[in-house]
Amino acid sequence: MALGKDAYSMSDSPPNPSDDPNLLPYLEINERLTQLKKSHGHYYQMINLEVWALIETMDQFFPGSWNRFMNNRQLSMKQFLRRQRSQKQSPAPDE
Repeated sequence: MALGKDAYSMSDSPPNPSDDPNLLPYLEINERLTQLKKSHGHYYQMINLEVWALIETMDQFFPGSWNRFMNNRQLSMKQFLRRQRSQKQSPAPDE
């Protein structure tokens, strides 16, 4: 099997990254990572804004709904934690 002029064998050194136009320079990679982090931050800010708008709308149509939801959530969390603690304190049947 004939290898082309650009192919190299295992004994040859790998191609120099600066010679490959398809590889991004280090600074450009860092810039793209920074842009991606900012983009994720904006995304989460938008989610927070949408949740806030939904809560405000619900409270307009059903006054006190958010407060009731949060109270139920707090009660459910306390019940969940109590169950978890009781399961940890009581040994398993095979122990």
